[in-house]
Formats: sequence, C-alpha cells, structure tokens
Amino acid sequence: MEPVPATAIEFARRKRTFAWRGILPMLLLILLGCVLMVWGLPHNDPVIVLANMMIFFAGTWLVIAAKRYYRCPVCEKMVVPTKKDGTPSEISFGIDFKPEVCPYCKAVLR
Repeated sequence: MEPVPATAIEFARRKRTFAWRGILPMLLLILLGCVLMVWGLPHNDPVIVLANMMIFFAGTWLVIAAKRYYRCPVCEKMVVPTKKDGTPSEISFGIDFKPEVCPYCKAVLR
C-alpha cells in the first residue's frame, strides 16, 4: 500500500476543521432561525426579522469558513469544481467536497 502524502493528511485535517467550525454552526443557526420563525409566525412579531437575519448570517458564515479552511495545503487556493478536462471551472457555484487532486497545482488530496 502506498503511503499517504502529507498534503492529503493536511487537507483531510482542514476538511474536518471546516465541518466543525463551518457547517455545524451554520446548521445550528438555521435550526434556531427556523424555530424562531415558527414561534413568531402566529403573532407576526419582529422575531421573524431576527430569524431571517440569523438564517442569512448562517449562509455568510459558511462562505467565510469555506474560504478559510477548504484550501489546498500546497498552493493555498480554494478547491473548486473542475471541467471535464480537469481544469478549474471559471464559474463556480460551490466547492468540490471530495477532490482527488488540486485543480491548480495537481497535488494529491485523497
């Protein structure tokens, strides 16, 4: 069996950090926002505005966390989806959650 490159180990560590510091807080904020929205709906309270703000900031939190933790350990660029030929996509609607190689420097990430 081949040894796992250090870049793959570091990328896996960053993915775990992203899950704990990016996705988990976002999901908790969205859940709390939905609970507040349901609680404020029958009375049309200003709680609904607070709930909408919480859900909005949860999405912002995810984007900031992804840019910080979901980077290639070699070139420090954010890993994005690739085209069929393997080059990085110019129009990216997210990040590639299971990349095998970095589309920029071709470092092994898995």
